[in-house]
Order: sequence, then C-alpha cells, then structure tokens
Amino acid sequence: MGESRPGPAHRIWVRLILVLATLLAVLAIFAIWADRQLLNADNWARTSTALLQKPTIRAAVSSYLVDELYAHVDIPGELKSGLPKQLQPLSGPISGALHGVAEQGAERALETPQVQNIWERANRAADQTLITIVDGGGQRVQINGGTVSLDLRQIVAELSKRLGLSSGLAEKLPASVATLKVVTSSQLGLVRNAAKGLHALSVWLAIITFALYALALYLAHGHRRRTLWWVGVSLISAGLIVIVGRAIAQGQLVSAVTTDASIEPAADDAYTVATSLLVQVADSAIIIGIPVIFSAWLAGPTRWALAARRFLAPHFRARPHLAYWITAVVLAVIFIWAPIPATRNVPTMLLFTIIAFVGTHALRSQIADEFPGAEPTSIRAALQEFAHGIGERISHMRSATSPAAADRGGSTAGELERLAALHERGALTDEEYTAAKRELLRVVP
Repeated sequence: MGESRPGPAHRIWVRLILVLATLLAVLAIFAIWADRQLLNADNWARTSTALLQKPTIRAAVSSYLVDELYAHVDIPGELKSGLPKQLQPLSGPISGALHGVAEQGAERALETPQVQNIWERANRAADQTLITIVDGGGQRVQINGGTVSLDLRQIVAELSKRLGLSSGLAEKLPASVATLKVVTSSQLGLVRNAAKGLHALSVWLAIITFALYALALYLAHGHRRRTLWWVGVSLISAGLIVIVGRAIAQGQLVSAVTTDASIEPAADDAYTVATSLLVQVADSAIIIGIPVIFSAWLAGPTRWALAARRFLAPHFRARPHLAYWITAVVLAVIFIWAPIPATRNVPTMLLFTIIAFVGTHALRSQIADEFPGAEPTSIRAALQEFAHGIGERISHMRSATSPAAADRGGSTAGELERLAALHERGALTDEEYTAAKRELLRVVP
C-alpha cells in the first residue's frame, strides 16, 4: 500500500525473467535428478533395490541369472554326480526340466533379504567405481583396468546352493559369470567428461535460477510483494511441469524402447522406479514454492493478512526478538523433519536460514511501521475479525458490483471514494478494486 509501482518496461522485464527462470528451474530439476541418481552411490543402491522388489524386474533378473548358470556350469554333470548310478542317464532330461523350476526358485531367492543385500552391495560397488573414475581414478580403478562392472556372481553362487548343486561350485565359477560391464576402458574419457558436465550443470542451473529470481525482485521495486508471489508460483509450476512431463513421457518412452510386448511391464516398472527420485526433486520445488507464496500473502493487503499482522504487532513490539525465535524454531523443526533432501544439505540449509531471517526482518519492519500503537488482542478476537472481514468483504463486493446498488448509492464520485477507502484498508485487492471501479463506471449513467 503506498508503494510506487514500476513502469511498463520494468514489468515486462520482470515477467520475461520469471518465465526464463521457470524454464531453467525445469532443466535444473532434471539435472539435479540425473546427478543425484548417477553420482550418488546410496541413491543408486536404493533405486536398484527398489527395482528388484518389483515382480516384473525379478522375473527378468532371475531368467538372466539362470541362463548364466546354465551357460557356464555343467548342470547335467553336477546332477549326474549326485544321482544314483541307475538314474545318472536321466541327468540331461532332469537338467532341462529343472530350468523352469530354477527360474521360479531364483525369483523366490531374489525376494529374500539376504540376496537383496548382495544385490544392493553389488550395485553400490559398481556406482562407487564410476564415481571414483569421475573423480580422477584411484587404486581400485587401476586394478580393475578402469572398467565399471556389476558383479552378480555371488547371487549366482547363492542360487546354485538353493538348487542343491555342489557347495564348492561358487569357487569354480569363471570371472565372466553374471558380470555386466557398465563402462569399458574405451568409454572412460567420454563418461568422465559427461558426468563432470552433468554435475556442473546441476549446480549452475540452480544458481542461475535463483539469481534470476533475485534479479526479478530487485527490478520490481514498488511491486516486490506481488513478484515474490509469482516466484512461488514459478517454483510450483516448474515442479508440476516435470511431474506431468514424466507421466506423459512414460507411455511414449516405454513403448518406443521396447519392441517385445512381453517385457513392456518390466520396462514400465523400471521407468517408474528410476524416475522416482525425479519426482522427489520436483516435489522439493513445489514445497519450497508454498512458503514463498505464503510469505507474499502474509505481507499483502488482504483482510486476513492485515488482521494477522495487527495481531502480531504488539507482541513483536513488546518482545523484539520474538519473530526471530519463532523463525529459528520453525527452521529447526523443518531441518529435523527433513521433508526434502535440500533440508539435509548444509549449504542449502544455510541458504534457507539466511532467506528466512531476512524475510522475517522485512516482515517485522513492515508490521512495526503499519501498527505502531496496536494493542494486544486475543486469538479469539483475531478469528472474529477474520470472520467479520469475510462478511464485510462479500457485502462490499456485492454493493460495488450491483447496478441496483449503484442507482441507490448516490453519486459516482462518492462510490469511487468508498471503493478507494476499502482498497486502502486492504478490504479489496488490486484486482477486486479495479474490477469494481470498472463495473461502477460502466453501469452508472
């Protein structure tokens, strides 16, 4: 209220900056997701374990493991050594019949915590090797020749035990059994550069996005509260765009990469699990945007916001540090609760703390200027004022926009003065005031 408004050029620049910031926020969400998924061993291990908990994925993995076992182990010979002499000629047919049973047994084995722990450790080790390569190598990478592999031999060995094969079979398995090469030595340079670029992109896109938000607020002098509201809308919009885009892309990508309809359910589950972290990052943008919008609302001219500031004014005047203590307690609860990964990261926690205290200081100064002599009121009285404000607002809106009321209400100038007074007190927002004034001038002869 009483703020000077920016000119048209400033408003256009602010809008363009907010649109650009929203687009960069969408790209930042994707970059952060890819960086955290690929270059964080814990996230990779959790995602891989979640994949194995899907029945369709377990079926595909069990089929692969049994095929590997049959390809590298003389199953008929192993069975023959354990059969009575008169049944040994049947080892071949029994081996073939056992293949389907082995796949079912492998699926059940993959459900057990013991095998899932082996799977998680194997995936963690593979991703940690990739991270070591990206960070510049090390003794382990030199030993492995710079190759990133997913080693599932332990699972094959565990499976062979569950099938009743020789207990010493695990030691006989060749090194190539169930060892999936993720990155070969010839691909190291490309992978290292791509991963480093991805990490830098995730950091710089986030920094540039928040810098653009700050620039928009700086240029919107006299209109910063409304711009802050749009910053919150931008963050929420970016998160929703990513979530909706993920849902749309699921149907398109899965059908495009799978030519065999039988493996489409597994591919669909793999997509869902692999992009679950993307949804978490998008949710983080939405969660951050909500308090930004709330802050803009609390500093605004609506009746409820005015009543809230009037209620807080005497308490903040009597105890000047109360606002900062409330902010500190709220931040502590959020950091302990940690609803999003950013609230567990020290740099972002520090950034949130600085922004929260700066915003608290600005709001406290606004309240002190607006209500220098406000007397303490109870919560019940404040709620009654809220209710009264709603009724008064509805009544004034009806009288301001009704042609009949305009005919009864005296001169146009008097009505305009009344609307201006309501707008100045905060009973009408800018949009409501403009609409009511336009309607009044339209219906009054």
